[in-house]
Amino acid sequence: MATLAERAQFAEIKERLRSILHAMSEVILSLSREGELRYITPAAEALLGVPLRSISSLHDLFARVHPEDLQAVRQYYASLQESEFDEMEYRIITPSGQTKWVHDEGHTAYCPDQMGQRIDHVLRDVTARRQAMDALASSEARYRDFFHSTHDMAYSVRPDGVFLDINEAGARMLGFCSRDEALGANIRDFYEDPAERERILAEIQAHGAVHGRHVRMKTRDGRIIEVDLTARAKRNPQGVIVSYEGIITNITELLENQRNQVLRQAAGSVCHYLNTHLMQILAAKDGILEEIESSADPAALRQAIRAYCQDLEAACAKITAVTRAFNSAFLTYKEEPYLDHAIIAIFDSLKSEAACPPPKSSA
Repeated sequence: MATLAERAQFAEIKERLRSILHAMSEVILSLSREGELRYITPAAEALLGVPLRSISSLHDLFARVHPEDLQAVRQYYASLQESEFDEMEYRIITPSGQTKWVHDEGHTAYCPDQMGQRIDHVLRDVTARRQAMDALASSEARYRDFFHSTHDMAYSVRPDGVFLDINEAGARMLGFCSRDEALGANIRDFYEDPAERERILAEIQAHGAVHGRHVRMKTRDGRIIEVDLTARAKRNPQGVIVSYEGIITNITELLENQRNQVLRQAAGSVCHYLNTHLMQILAAKDGILEEIESSADPAALRQAIRAYCQDLEAACAKITAVTRAFNSAFLTYKEEPYLDHAIIAIFDSLKSEAACPPPKSSA
């Protein structure tokens, strides 16, 4: 027989335990071996969305389980007597129509008193975690879809530059026959200037990412391509960089078209400039013929012809300056495929000549 003091101490412990159970956000429920509900904590009201008094049996709990999960939940509860411990996650539906995810952990306990075996369950609301997992899975699915469908090069590399992943478009851009062939290669081998990659990595270290960086790369067969690079670092929870991922867009054709457009505009301006001075030459020629036909004074004729010849010489000098610029462009074509410097030289010659209008004939 327990003494009065022992009974008081037991009552105090029991009350303390009850207080702890009532304060928990998890739902604690206890079932008999036959499946009768012996105890359930008040947290069930918040989880199930029903008053605690309306939960008097396991059937009341099953009534809230999502129909698609109900059979698996029934089997899970029935098998606990033999498995002694198990856990599962399933959905419940509250009276308001809200769907929640529950993590249910059950284990068998043996009581030395007349109650015998019982099965205890701990139910936790894991809706937020499941929603985050679903959102992450959806995000990863969208990322993978973009990764493999984009026409740009999408890639991921180790810190040392070895490819962890690359899409088919990227493999073809670098000159590989397939993605599998590209895996294991090192991205640093495709920079025309290896120091450029070090500058990019330094910028990522400082700012976390690079955006729209103009880079010259080379393919497996040695072709130079110009690309637009955007990349970022991926770090582990300790802040250590574990990989780099990015998008590379081949802008070689775009830049070539832009440069060719500049060249076409320059050529049009030069043609207009040449036509102006050719008209000056033709005018001088006509003036000479007119003087020959009309002048009776040999001295005056010589003076007039001399003035026209000066005009011709000035026009020829201006035309020669332009042709020299074009000649320079053709001579440097193989070394400078886009003629950048040649175009600048042509424009400079046009600007300097535009400041000095053609001289007028003295006739």
